[in-house]
Amino acid sequence: MAASGRATLSVVAPDLHHLVWSPRVHIDRGDALSVLAASRRISRGRPYAILVDMTTTVDLPPRAREVFNGETLVVAAALLGDGPMDEVLAAGACKAVHPTRYFTSAEQACCWLEERLKERRSMPGDDPIR
Repeated sequence: MAASGRATLSVVAPDLHHLVWSPRVHIDRGDALSVLAASRRISRGRPYAILVDMTTTVDLPPRAREVFNGETLVVAAALLGDGPMDEVLAAGACKAVHPTRYFTSAEQACCWLEERLKERRSMPGDDPIR
């Protein structure tokens, strides 16, 4: 749990996290910092990819978005939504320092994240993701 219990972060694989927000959540900068701190603890400071379920998110203000967009340990972020409002909320991720993409299918999102992780693992001279 993170963000005062309003976010659940789970490990899908050692280098893949899944973030689910509580229903109708308004995410602020403190929430974003809390989620990233929890992700860093879970990953033990190693790079990771993340699937973010945005289907219940109501608001993601610019200051919170900046925190998420600037996370350098994230290899890739797949933003999962189910309609135009989620896609609008996800649009601000285009400024992220890591690849980010919006999906309406969890299966497609996970496939895309796995591809990004494979690319990261095959980079010469890079510390491999374990």
